[in-house]
Amino acid sequence: VKELGDVPMIALTATATPKVQADIQKNLNMQDAILFKSSFNRSNLYYEVRPKEKKDKVMKDIISIIKARPDKSGIIYCLSRKKVEEIAEVLSVNGISALPYHAGLDAKTRALHQDKFLMEEVNVIVATIAFGMGIDKPDVRFVIHYDVPKSLEGYYQETGRAGRDGLEGECILFYNPSDIEKLEKFMKDKPVSEREIGAQLLFETSSYAESAQCRRKLLLHYFGESFEDNQCNKMCDNCRHPKEKFDVSSELSKMLDLIQKIGTDFNIKHITDIVLGVKSKEVTDYEHHKLDSFGMGSNKDAKFWKSVIRLGIVDGLIIKDIERYGLLSVSD
Repeated sequence: VKELGDVPMIALTATATPKVQADIQKNLNMQDAILFKSSFNRSNLYYEVRPKEKKDKVMKDIISIIKARPDKSGIIYCLSRKKVEEIAEVLSVNGISALPYHAGLDAKTRALHQDKFLMEEVNVIVATIAFGMGIDKPDVRFVIHYDVPKSLEGYYQETGRAGRDGLEGECILFYNPSDIEKLEKFMKDKPVSEREIGAQLLFETSSYAESAQCRRKLLLHYFGESFEDNQCNKMCDNCRHPKEKFDVSSELSKMLDLIQKIGTDFNIKHITDIVLGVKSKEVTDYEHHKLDSFGMGSNKDAKFWKSVIRLGIVDGLIIKDIERYGLLSVSD
């Protein structure tokens, strides 16, 4: 809230990362404003990530999920209109009442399909992200992502359409790393700054999907909120079915030393390239292939080292500069 003469100014937003919050304050010239923030935690939602393997296997899984929840309302999100139509058709053939929703349908058809979903004449809507912004259906019991979303903000908003009545909601994401690679290819013709921001958003999404940490903790950390794993109450797959853990103190310590040594102008890819011994153009340009730590972690893969860095970020040991495309530094 800011006093402008005698008029108080208030800016409201539903989901904003620390970067977006800072941008809003900057653009409204409200840097000294008093901020009121409620928690981003939706404690009634269960988060799960499943491997996205062969198309037939995924469709069988989706059909099983829906049939195990008879007469429950749900939304399936896809990135392409073609996939929306395809999945809606497969569901219908398998006796599930489902309709497509995307921007390629005329306004009358979209309105009809939305109304049928709201009036519970159909149980499932298969949609692109065009669906859901204007609807208020409190009893959506499940949200399935057939395709990986382009950002965690989008994912949070879309999963947030489940369980608005405060009762249970299941959020299931089917994930294959190759989907991230496809999205990266789509960005190749865009301006450099847009590409870097897009790559950073996709990295956050893949980090969430690939991590063995509490999903809720990672999601809330993205929105600038601290959260302890034990508060999750086993409402994510990683807390309900914990994977085997092992000590990476030594690896993280080496990573902190490296980040301190090279300074604050490098992102996660550059740092993992050094550790893995990859002579990328950037690494050789900065002569980082001459460092003692070059190749020190070549016995592990990129996924492992990125996980170590992510752990450092979530635990507050490493700072990721949101203003500068995710450049890393060591915290106090």
